[in-house]
Amino acid sequence: MSPSDQARERRLLNELSRINNDYGTQQRQAMQQLARTRRELASAQEVLGTVAHDLRTPLQAVLGFVEFLLEEDLDPHQRDLAERISRAAVQLSGLTDELVETVSATTPELRRAAVDVVSLVDEVTTRHRLLGPERVVEVRQEVAVPPGSRPQVLGDQARLQRVLDNLVGNALKFSPPGGTVTVALTVEGDEVVIAVSDEGPGIDAAEQEAVFAPFHRTAAAALVPGIGLGLTIVRQLVERHGGSVALRSEPGHGATFTVRLPALPG
Repeated sequence: MSPSDQARERRLLNELSRINNDYGTQQRQAMQQLARTRRELASAQEVLGTVAHDLRTPLQAVLGFVEFLLEEDLDPHQRDLAERISRAAVQLSGLTDELVETVSATTPELRRAAVDVVSLVDEVTTRHRLLGPERVVEVRQEVAVPPGSRPQVLGDQARLQRVLDNLVGNALKFSPPGGTVTVALTVEGDEVVIAVSDEGPGIDAAEQEAVFAPFHRTAAAALVPGIGLGLTIVRQLVERHGGSVALRSEPGHGATFTVRLPALPG
């Protein structure tokens, strides 16, 4: 090998060594940044959970005092003001619960056991059916599983119930009077599939992925109570159960949220 070839080889080796060192440095920096981000996120979640829990006590006190006040002999103006305070306190209490649920949705503990999905769907839809008459919204369930079968998933029943509660509650919020919310249960291969459909305003294609982001509010949700955490909680809990959630919607034609979970072998 000529001296010029040897020099070129040394330069090449030096350049490769520099690139390798730079890559190693960048990798270490990225890992350190990731560790800092995780620590900051955990700290933020802890603070958020503490604040949300601390808010519950005074809110419950406000609700209790207003309930006591509404039992008094008030004139129409006083009663109207007391009822406004009550509605605002109930809304704040609900938002506080959403914050607590967001934090708990990311915690590692899941009490896993075999969950009968037919019973789960029936329990949630029956409870929400009681809300329908107030807004003239029908809550319907459609269970299409093989005769005599009881599909099961391995999961935390309380958390899975929260998933369905959020989806059905959302569907009710956006349903027009006279509309129908349908909860359909099927089995497809090795998956249990639960689809919650409404007849509301629908969601534009450009916003369909964003609805799962924390605090995102669509234009259609402007007048609906909430802070945009319900669907974030749904996605977090479903993915922690090894499943997925998808949205299908067209403006003016309602929305369908479909949850897929691994089925336990029958």
